[in-house]
Amino acid sequence: MKKTTFVILLALLALCLVIVACNKDKGGSAPAAPVASTSQPAGGPLAGKRIGVINSTMYDEWNIGIVEEFARIGKEKGAAEINIQDGDSSAEIQTRLLEDFITQRVDAIFIQPVDSSGGILAALDKAHAAGIPVVVYGMAVDWPSYVSYIAWDHAETGRLSGLWAVDYAKKNLGGKLRVGILSMLIVQATAIRTGAFKEAIEEGLGKENITYVFEQDFGMTREGAANIVTNNIAKPVDIIWAAVDNGSFGARAALQMSGVVGPKVISSGAWGKESFQTIADNDPHYAMFIGVPPEGIVRQSLEAGEAYFRGETNIPKDQNIELVVVDSTNIANFKGKY
Repeated sequence: MKKTTFVILLALLALCLVIVACNKDKGGSAPAAPVASTSQPAGGPLAGKRIGVINSTMYDEWNIGIVEEFARIGKEKGAAEINIQDGDSSAEIQTRLLEDFITQRVDAIFIQPVDSSGGILAALDKAHAAGIPVVVYGMAVDWPSYVSYIAWDHAETGRLSGLWAVDYAKKNLGGKLRVGILSMLIVQATAIRTGAFKEAIEEGLGKENITYVFEQDFGMTREGAANIVTNNIAKPVDIIWAAVDNGSFGARAALQMSGVVGPKVISSGAWGKESFQTIADNDPHYAMFIGVPPEGIVRQSLEAGEAYFRGETNIPKDQNIELVVVDSTNIANFKGKY
């Protein structure tokens, strides 16, 4: 092979490995080009399969991690095509993407639903009628025909973060707690966490020992969370709890800008270099997060797909990955993450 041709082939291969198709697809067009395709290793139930993935959103590091893991692990398992799309927190967009994948006759669909009922159900029925297996991950859906649902216990993320807050209050605050809550109600799964967190702290400390300084929905952005904290900055607070890391880092930014020292910010769900590094740096504000590893979600989802294509009939209908509480006491265990 001539040297020039070899160099060109290497360049094309490198380009294929870095393309990520995360099209917002708000204009009704067909899904963007697949994330990974061609030259996949042979063997395995997913070898040669065309896979469609619809994530609920791409707005934070965790969801970007999900996209990266689908591209990486799907390639590892031999998929011929992995087409990953952004649902943009919209049931309407997810419905359109489902219908596009059905039209394209993909071999399997993996979806993180925006809501648990209505919305996408008719499109899911169409996928099932077309003989396309659907694996659901990240959020439950009121639809009986999925192959498997891979997630984690969202209430447990609230409970675990609540237990951490209870322990902190007993050790440092005489068993009393002034708390600010940054909920995220746009997605049902994250809304569940708020109730579980409140239940845990009230059970652990007693309602009479808890003051809710503020409790507001920050939407999805760091700016939204920062604005809420800034608007309440004059009110004494011990812990600011956020449903996800965008909320906690928005709160941290507001505290930094205001020069307020003392409140601890904790998150009910995160996984990414920024989260690990901030705790490793002994940040005075950001103190704890519940770790939800994207790799676990994606690997178990794809393994459910493999089991389907092997013809297995005993695939677990619902599967939860393991969660981990990450704070200064165990951050050294995650050196490879920061």
